[in-house]
Amino acid sequence: MSEKKGHFMKQINLRKITIVLLAIYTALILYFLYLGFNRGLLGTDSSLRYNLIPEGIALHYPMGKAFQIWFFEYGNFLAFIPFGVVIPLLFRCSTKRFIIGFILSITLLETIQLLTHLGAFDINDIIINTLGAAVGFAAQRIVKNNRDNLKGIIRIVLNSIVLALGTITIVGGINHYLEKGQGETVALHDLIQEDGSIQWDKNLSTFTVGQNEVTPQINLIDRENTKTNEFVYLLKGQYKFMTGYVAIPDDVLNATSTESIEIEFISNGEVIYSIGLTTTSGENSIESFEVPLNEVNDLIIKINSEDANPITHALVWDVKVTEENAGQKVINRIREKVK
Repeated sequence: MSEKKGHFMKQINLRKITIVLLAIYTALILYFLYLGFNRGLLGTDSSLRYNLIPEGIALHYPMGKAFQIWFFEYGNFLAFIPFGVVIPLLFRCSTKRFIIGFILSITLLETIQLLTHLGAFDINDIIINTLGAAVGFAAQRIVKNNRDNLKGIIRIVLNSIVLALGTITIVGGINHYLEKGQGETVALHDLIQEDGSIQWDKNLSTFTVGQNEVTPQINLIDRENTKTNEFVYLLKGQYKFMTGYVAIPDDVLNATSTESIEIEFISNGEVIYSIGLTTTSGENSIESFEVPLNEVNDLIIKINSEDANPITHALVWDVKVTEENAGQKVINRIREKVK
C-alpha cells in the first residue's frame, strides 16, 4: 500500500513540476509574441495590420532564404511542439478537442496582437503554430506506456524530433516545388499576338555578335521587319517567366545612328524588366534575359531607340515562356475563386 502511495505522490509531484515548467515556457512564448524582437516599438503604430488570406504553410528549406525569414518560420513551427506534447499529458483530451482548443487559443493571441498593435493578425501564423502543436500531439500519442518515466519521456522527445524533421522535409519540398518547379516551355512565336505586329524569321538566319557566330535554335525576330518596334502577347497569367537572348549583330553596327538601344518588357503600364544594348563597335555582346511573368496577362515588348527602325538592329532570339507546374495551376485557381 505504501508503495502505491509513494508512486501516486511521485506522479503528483511530477505533474506539479510539469505545470510549473509549462507556465514558464508559456510566459516565454508570450514575451516573444508581444515584446520580443522590438515588438514593443510597434505599439506606437495606430494602424491595424492583418492577413486573412492563407498563402500556404510557411515552412521552407533554408537554402536561398534570408536568415530572419528562415528563423521566424522554423521558430513558429518548433516553438509550439511542446504544447502538443505536454498539454494532452496533463489534461486528457481527444485529438479533435485539442486541435480546436489550440486553434481558438492561438487565434485569440493573434487578435490581441492586432488590437494592441504589438504585431499583426496573420492566418499563416495560426496554420504553422497549429501544425507544430499537432506534431507534438502525435509524438506523445505514439507512446502508449511509461509516459511518466524517463524512458517514456525520451521516446516522446525522439518521436517529436523525427516527426518535426519529416514535416519540414515534406512541407519544404512541396513549397520548393510550388515556387521553383517548372511546367512545360513554349516558344514565343507559337503564342497568339494581340495584333500580329511582329514577324519571325522562318529560316533562322545565322549572324555574328562580337565576331562570334550565333545560330538561333527556336526562333528569331525577322531582320526584314517593317511593322513596328512594339508588340503585345496575351499570356493570361499562365506563365512563370520568359527567357531568351538579345544582341546587336556586327553587320548592322554601322547602320544605326543611335548610341544605345533599350528593350523593355511592360505589364499593366509598368516596366517589369529592361535590357540596355550598346551600338559601339567591339562592345556589342550577347545578353540573356529572364523576365518574371507571375500573374502577367498582357505583355508588351518594346524596343526603344532614336533610330527610325530599331527593331532591325536589335535581334531577339530563342525566346520561350515557361508554364506554371500542375501544383501552381491548382493554387492559382483556388486563389481566383477566393477573390
